Amino acid sequence: MVGVAAMGVLVLILLSLCCLISGKAAEFSEISQLLELKNAIVDHHNMLSTWKSSNPNHCSWFGITCNSHGRISELRIPGGNFVHSGSCLSSKYSDLALHGSGIVRDCSSLKKGRFLGGKLSNVIGKFSELRVLSFPFNEFRGELPNGVWGLTKLEVIDIEGNSITANLSTINFKNLKNLQVFNLGFNKLFGEIPNSLSECEALSFLSLAGNQIEGYVPDFLGNFVKLKGINLSSNQFIGSLPHEFWNNCRVLEHVDFSSNFLTGKIPKSFGNCSNLRAMFLFSNGFSGVLPFELSNLQMLEVLDVSRNRISGVLDEKLHVRCMRVFDVSRNLMFGSIPDFINPCHLNISRHSDPVAKYLSHLTHKTRVETRLPFSRFTPATIHDFSDNNFTGPIPLLPMISRTGKKIDYAFLAGGNKLSSGLFRENPFKNCHNLNRLFINVSNNVISDRIPSNVGVNWECLKFLDASKNQIAGEIPKSLVNLRNLTALLLNNNKLSGEIPSGFLKIKFNFSFNNLSGSITMDRNSINCKNFIGNPLLHRCQLISLSSVPSQEPLALGFESLNSTVSSDSNQRKKGSKYFELILIIVPSVIIIILVALILIYLYQRKKKPTSEISGISLPPPRSPPPPPPPPRSPHHCQQPVVVFKEIGVQLTLDKVVQATGNFTSRNCIGSGGFGSTYRAEISPGTIVAVKRLTVEMCQGVPQFNAEIRSLGRIRHPNLVTLIGYYASPSEMFLIYNYLPGGNLEKFIRERPVHALGWNVIHKIALGIGNALSFLHDQCKPRILHRDVKPSNILLDEEFNAYLSDFGLARLLDDFETHVTTGVAGTFGYVAPEYALTCRASEKADVYSYGVMLLELISDKRALDSSFSSQENGYTIVSWAWMLRREGRPEEVFTAGLWEAGPEDVLLELLHLGLVCTGDSVTGRPTMRQVVRKLKQIQPV
Repeated sequence: MVGVAAMGVLVLILLSLCCLISGKAAEFSEISQLLELKNAIVDHHNMLSTWKSSNPNHCSWFGITCNSHGRISELRIPGGNFVHSGSCLSSKYSDLALHGSGIVRDCSSLKKGRFLGGKLSNVIGKFSELRVLSFPFNEFRGELPNGVWGLTKLEVIDIEGNSITANLSTINFKNLKNLQVFNLGFNKLFGEIPNSLSECEALSFLSLAGNQIEGYVPDFLGNFVKLKGINLSSNQFIGSLPHEFWNNCRVLEHVDFSSNFLTGKIPKSFGNCSNLRAMFLFSNGFSGVLPFELSNLQMLEVLDVSRNRISGVLDEKLHVRCMRVFDVSRNLMFGSIPDFINPCHLNISRHSDPVAKYLSHLTHKTRVETRLPFSRFTPATIHDFSDNNFTGPIPLLPMISRTGKKIDYAFLAGGNKLSSGLFRENPFKNCHNLNRLFINVSNNVISDRIPSNVGVNWECLKFLDASKNQIAGEIPKSLVNLRNLTALLLNNNKLSGEIPSGFLKIKFNFSFNNLSGSITMDRNSINCKNFIGNPLLHRCQLISLSSVPSQEPLALGFESLNSTVSSDSNQRKKGSKYFELILIIVPSVIIIILVALILIYLYQRKKKPTSEISGISLPPPRSPPPPPPPPRSPHHCQQPVVVFKEIGVQLTLDKVVQATGNFTSRNCIGSGGFGSTYRAEISPGTIVAVKRLTVEMCQGVPQFNAEIRSLGRIRHPNLVTLIGYYASPSEMFLIYNYLPGGNLEKFIRERPVHALGWNVIHKIALGIGNALSFLHDQCKPRILHRDVKPSNILLDEEFNAYLSDFGLARLLDDFETHVTTGVAGTFGYVAPEYALTCRASEKADVYSYGVMLLELISDKRALDSSFSSQENGYTIVSWAWMLRREGRPEEVFTAGLWEAGPEDVLLELLHLGLVCTGDSVTGRPTMRQVVRKLKQIQPV
């Protein structure tokens, strides 16, 4: 027995020794693997200084956590390259989405702006005990190591906000049975969601936001019973969601499918998600009505279905609670806005409420008229019904809970047909429980009169925009003297009477009413634009509008008011002033006319005779200048000019060539790959643009005639009109309508002079989008432009955009293979696959359009000189992707544009430019999809 016992003890000792040796071996192996991982990482900020062989306790290294056996279980190194407003969030969703998922952001590195770069080595796949792989908001590039997908114990993959590139379709998730958090948001993923992801049945949070993922949203995503949050926003998903999408969603709290291309009806099965707290479906193509089943969502605090095509009457039963954010704006809804009669018992603890935590970053509630400063007040209640077709009176606004902290409330219903109810007695039942009140009911037909005691019930009013209505009566003093009021917009109404004193204490606009009074403040204290259209305002009559400083943007961030008011509103002086002006102006005009006649006479004397062209002979000067270059063929007068559109003047070759001054440089208004363009005044007041094609194109005249005649039949409001052409073996030119606004390249270069807002930028972007969509989808055979760039986009005086040079590269039939003999575009605008393979497709035009859009919203060129210090191939596309990835999208926009807003629309324009310039050809939208997206965010 003693021998047996001794033998057992020996065996135990041997086993312990083996385990010790094995553990030491595993520990040594993991140290070498960590050092190998470090070698592939770019660590400019010395974050991995503790990762060194002289420190043998690898479990104490920065970012490393070991399990009880001394094996690596967590690699957790957050970067700090995205610090934004002092927050640890890379986007407005991160904190909410990760709440309860076990991830705790370590913000210590963020405050210092530290981050890692380089590539992730495949050695990660050797950490067999790894449970958490978390490298958010660094600068990692390239693909994720294949070994990651074989780590069977992995529970968290969190690599949000890097530059990871991967074809999601090729990833196999079958080994990740324990995966709970999968967060690869804001990287460069493309492809489709693979079916193998359905095997990750433990998934509780999924984020693939801000990538280039395409295809349909898989039905199996609705079957994850443990899913708490899903964020697929800002991708290229298409199709509809079935009504049975959510089968088991009782624990689901957060859903974000915004900014995609989804269509169809909103699934009724959302009503099964009883714990849902936030639902974002904005900026898609959803139609139909809001499902009644949403009334089951008693926990819902944020609902945003704005910018869709939802129609029907808004059912008041949907308002089962006073949600923090309720946004149905920019849809097709009608009927009356129901009264909000249910009290709100809101949990306003910022520490226990993830909705309150991220609400300060909720920037997508911006409007052209209004920019609510969410970063300055939380929590808040927002009801947004803007830009629908609602009628009737303004509803009874909600009772605010009498318990807890005061909150802010915003009621937005501009752009409807509301008729009354704004100034009824005590419209806000418990105003004493509100901190600040924001109201925007502009652009309706409200005909209320403002009662004299309105200020008694509106003590909490912070901002009121009731412009462009039919409000009558006087402006009571009690309104403008409210102690909390900072902005009052009552322009374009039917107000009358004298303007009360005290209004200069706030931001205001009373223009285009019937107000009277005397403004005695000095010119540096007042902006007369706020009184345009009123009959009697003495002081403003003496101030030139050009000498009055522009009204500064409101402190709340609202857009500057009446930026498009015409200068024709300057008031004329009376009495003797008229006579004095006549004495000055009339002699000046006579002198100018005489000088002009003398100059014209001297110019005609020096001008060379053009008898070969026009048959008119002038006496030569004593010392004739060098003759201008003659046309290429001495027999060109025998060739006809083909006319597609009559312009009221007969077009002949003689007239065209003479009007261009024999194609002299003084009339040249632009040049490009196909030739130079000249301004030509055919007759007084009739101006055309003549594009003289290069000599190399003057071959194969019969083929050219056939193709150009087909272009002559094309008409679109955003295409330059081809009026006619001339073609001979030695000379070719095209005649277009002349646009006085110049090209977009000049507009971008001179933008600081114009200081125009986003609505002009949107107008230009939509115009060119419409033109390209027409060429791609409605022309038979379809036309690929192949050289979309700002210099080929022309503007008129109202900033309408016109695409030129269309069809000159080549007409392609629907059944052709798109193979071309060379690249026709301009470097910096050419899609990568087109430059490499010379295979053109409509997606190459989409890429060029995306580059143009990025130029339009920024102050950079496609190959800006500021990029010269970067690596080869660094373009505006690389620059914009970097800033978006780092959480600094506002730095993309040109000076003043971001500040003027609206931020949500600008972010969508940026996102659209990025997806158009994606590396994946199939991941880029079609121009038809681009146009649809632009129409969803167009200004009122």
